[in-house]
Amino acid sequence: MLARYGITVEQYDEMLATQGGGCAICGSAADGNGRYLHIDHDHETGAVRGILCSNCNRALGHLRDEPALIEIAMEYLASAS
Repeated sequence: MLARYGITVEQYDEMLATQGGGCAICGSAADGNGRYLHIDHDHETGAVRGILCSNCNRALGHLRDEPALIEIAMEYLASAS
């Protein structure tokens, strides 16, 4: 999988350490029970952006990696509480 994104195990480990050992968004870590962290990448350029948990990775995908949609979602959540 790492070769698919053009990074080495060492680069993955370094990136994960830089992120504090968990998801770049929520901070959750792999737990060894089938939950693991994903390499997040830009679908247009292929550039690796970081390492994310399944939930955060899916959330960005469902919002089509569109910052405007993410901002609208944040505003919606803020106004609904």
